[in-house]
Parts: sequence; structure tokens; C-alpha cells
Amino acid sequence: MSSPQIVRNLPTVSGSITWSRHLFHRISSPIEQFPPDLIKQKDSRKRVKDYNSLGLILISFEYTWRQKWAAEVEKAKAGLQATLIIRHPDNNKLYVNFDSEILTLIREAKCLTRIGIDIPESAKIVLLQEDKFKMYNNELQFVLREYDRIVNKIRPNTKSLLVPHLEDLEYKLRPGMVTLTWTSMNIDGYLNHVHLGLAKLEQLIININDIMENRIENNLKALSKTVLVNLPQDAQTFTLDEFVQMQEEWIRDESEKLKSKNYEVEGAVEDLI
Repeated sequence: MSSPQIVRNLPTVSGSITWSRHLFHRISSPIEQFPPDLIKQKDSRKRVKDYNSLGLILISFEYTWRQKWAAEVEKAKAGLQATLIIRHPDNNKLYVNFDSEILTLIREAKCLTRIGIDIPESAKIVLLQEDKFKMYNNELQFVLREYDRIVNKIRPNTKSLLVPHLEDLEYKLRPGMVTLTWTSMNIDGYLNHVHLGLAKLEQLIININDIMENRIENNLKALSKTVLVNLPQDAQTFTLDEFVQMQEEWIRDESEKLKSKNYEVEGAVEDLI
């Protein structure tokens, strides 16, 4: 009784009750086949007494588990009053605040119903909302994964520019950390609001990264590679005046290119800001 052999894939409560019912069935089937006159004989009384004693123990065992589970239902239901999201105090990371005991409660309720046990009304209410709770849990897990993925796309040198936008997204997530619980009616609206905020932030980060990479960094690399002295590779000879004139023309052309690149970088920085 302290550690019953539970059938595979059954949770603890329904598995323990199934075990006790199986034993009760094994002792009931033979004794029900005894003829009435045999049971009434003096030699049979001890066997009947053993049967009644063991049957009472097994029934009490089931009753104890049922009472214990009914008390656990109320404790597990308290987890539904928790907020949707919590922030870890050590790493400051966001996590979905879904109590796994709720899923255990739902699974136990299903299994107990299948073996013919009438479950409490509060457990029935939770069972009816199983799909909703699982959907919200999965949706919130996805939202937080997307949040981490999008934030990790931010370049370190542009993070300070995005502080107001990150704070705005944090503001959109805040109701799930403060006011909304798993029994709230407006979770769908909250999730939709957060999804829109994530999409907006991701598009902004994509645009910023594009400006930084293609319009600023690539132009700065081109600027850094510009050479303002043109030294011919062949074996030509020049007079001093010819060489000076050639360099002046080269510098004039390259300066125009530098000027154009500088204007592109300046325009990109203004667009970025």
C-alpha cells in the first residue's frame, strides 16, 4: 500500500486506485462462486472474515486516495490565480508562469472519470478548459521565444537607440506579469497586442541592421580602402610635372567618390536616428 504497482501511463492517484480495485476484483471473483451453504459452514467463516477485512482495507485505501486528491484539486486550482509571466530574479529572463500541477490535475481527472469515479465540480471546470490552458501556455512559450530571438538580433552599437522601443514592448508584456491570470477573460487580446508589438520591433530592427550594414559599414569600408596616390604598375616614366598633373586628376576623381560616400553615410545616419 505504501508503494503500489501502478499501471504504465497512469498518474499516481488513478493508478493507485486501479491497483486496489484490481486486487479487490481478484478476491471477489472466487468468493462469489462459493455456494451459500459452503460460506455458512464454520470452517468457512475465517475465510469470509479475511475477505471482509481485506476488502475493507482496499476500500479504505481507495477512499483515502480520493479524499487526498480532492484536497489537492483546490491547491492546484490556486495555481490558476498566478500571473501569466514571471521574471527570474537572478538572470532577469522572462518565463511562462504555468503550474505543472494543473496538467497533472487534468490528467488525473480524465483517468478517474474513465474508471467511473465522480470527480469534484471544481475539477470538472478545469477539465473543460484543458484545451484553452494548453493553448495559452503554448502561445506564451512561443511569444517569449520570439521575444528572446528578436532582442538577440539587436547590434550592440545600436542598442541604446532602441531603448524606448524595448521599453514599449516591455510595457505591452507587463499586464501578463502584473494583472492577467490564467482565468482572465482577455488573454486573447493581450496575446494579439504582444504579437503586434513583436512584429513591429522586429521590422524596426531589420531596417536598422540593414542601414548599419549596407549603407554605413560597407561605405566606411570602401572609404578606408581608398588610395589617394596613383602609382602606375607598369614601367612608364614621367616628368615631374606630368606626375603631379596625373596625381591631381586622380585625387580629384577619388575625392568625388569620397564625397559621395560621405553623403551616403551621413544620410544613412540621419535615417537611422
